[in-house]
Amino acid sequence: MKHFFTRLLSILFLSAISISAMAQEAYAVVSPDSTTLSFYYDKKKASREGTAYELNEGNGCPKWIKRNEYSIPDNPYYTVVVFDKSFKDARPASCAHWFDGFGNLTKIEGISNLNTSKVTDMNAMFKGCRCLESLDLRGFNTSNVTDMSGMFRGCKRLTRLDLRGFDTSKVMDMGTMFSGCNGLASLDVSRFDTSNVTEMLGMFVGCKSLTSLDVSKFNTRKVTRMSGMFSGGRSLLELDLSKFNTENVRSMEMMFYYCTSLKTIYVGEGWNTSKAEFTDRMFEYLTSIVGGNGTKLDSEIVDATRAKIDGGKSNPGYFTAKK
Repeated sequence: MKHFFTRLLSILFLSAISISAMAQEAYAVVSPDSTTLSFYYDKKKASREGTAYELNEGNGCPKWIKRNEYSIPDNPYYTVVVFDKSFKDARPASCAHWFDGFGNLTKIEGISNLNTSKVTDMNAMFKGCRCLESLDLRGFNTSNVTDMSGMFRGCKRLTRLDLRGFDTSKVMDMGTMFSGCNGLASLDVSRFDTSNVTEMLGMFVGCKSLTSLDVSKFNTRKVTRMSGMFSGGRSLLELDLSKFNTENVRSMEMMFYYCTSLKTIYVGEGWNTSKAEFTDRMFEYLTSIVGGNGTKLDSEIVDATRAKIDGGKSNPGYFTAKK
């Protein structure tokens, strides 16, 4: 009887190993010529041609990302990304740095097969994809994402970016999210829920083609850094910040730097710079700005001194009250 149970346990153990070996897994494969990155969820990893990699977890770089001598992601060989049909059943936990530094990427096939419902990190996901011209991400489920920092940073040829389905209610970090997207003439972030965001550093820095930007519903009560938020937005004509609550913001330096066409900035009762320690060059090169009572830029006063509603000659400011 003892030998019977021993044999039975051995059979069960071997069966468990066999089942484990046959289990489906999510992985990515780099083609032999290093130009294509494909994602699969199946049992064929060992038989795929090319180099197979496990998916990353957390905010670290996946192993298919290569770095240059300065430790900066630099992956110029990839031109195509493919999400196989099988991948629709995968549930990755992180998309952080997936295409970071893919400077020659021009095509993403089957992106509808990427289910992001369990993803918590999209940090630098498309960072440095400077040849991508269009991204339709309406199908993304971002309800669990907490980090979108640098997500589209350096996507300088993007002319179309559709984020209408984004749920940002859990996002805490949006720093440099659209930094360097200088080809975007329009960007709809009007539905963004920013109630949990603490970081907006450089969020739109270098978006030089945007003529308008609707951030009128942004909840900024938890934000601590806004430095360079709109810096370099030289085509912006006006900004409605009337719902901004800045009572916890500590840094605002270069917030509107080089927004040379920006004529009007609306603020409301929530605007408060009492905790702002760093405000240098906040209004530098705002050559078109006119406060609500006619105050124009004084190039010698470009810090938070005049970051207030314009009270005329007796109390000059660069802002306009929203009526």
